Amino acid sequence: MISSTKTLPDGYNQTGEIDLSKNKRLSILLSLAAILLFVPSCVGVVLLAGWARPELTGPRTFSLGIAAIAGLFVSVVFMLLIHELMHGLFFWMFTRSKPVFALRPLYAYAAAPDWFIPARQYWIVGLAPLVLIDVLGLLLIFVASPGWVMVLAFVVALNTAGSVGDLYIVARLLRLSSGGLVKDTGDRISFYEPVAAVSTSV
Repeated sequence: MISSTKTLPDGYNQTGEIDLSKNKRLSILLSLAAILLFVPSCVGVVLLAGWARPELTGPRTFSLGIAAIAGLFVSVVFMLLIHELMHGLFFWMFTRSKPVFALRPLYAYAAAPDWFIPARQYWIVGLAPLVLIDVLGLLLIFVASPGWVMVLAFVVALNTAGSVGDLYIVARLLRLSSGGLVKDTGDRISFYEPVAAVSTSV
């Protein structure tokens, strides 16, 4: 099986690309999708929190939420930082090379611009923040102090909504043939497939 490599193996051609720096329409659509996803995510997590911690329902919960408003703002920055660091951690695990990070007007990213990464590894890179942050956040809702429950619910909902771009890229991986590779430079993600596999699919 192919591992992450800095050299494109023989017999591979580029078969697709997602370039957010050029495709502003896609960037805007993904941002809108994230906003739309945040609402049901927030409702779902708050309902779960109410079920998990029934003692927190009522006006008192609202007052605690207002008291923790500063925590909500801090949590946005913290969640964004942890989300991208988690991408970077898994890039490092598969390449043993320092990832790069950047912040753009509509999105932030971690990337491994010098590497061709197998799709099976990129699945993990792409989904790790969504799965790990959400699972940890949901578990903490069961045991956190009352003042932090709504903050945690907000973080989980925000992380879910903020993973729209990751889910879009992972969905694109489904179209790759076996042995497909991904090169992620941050703004641009390129897909490569073995020529024989592409010819067969055609």
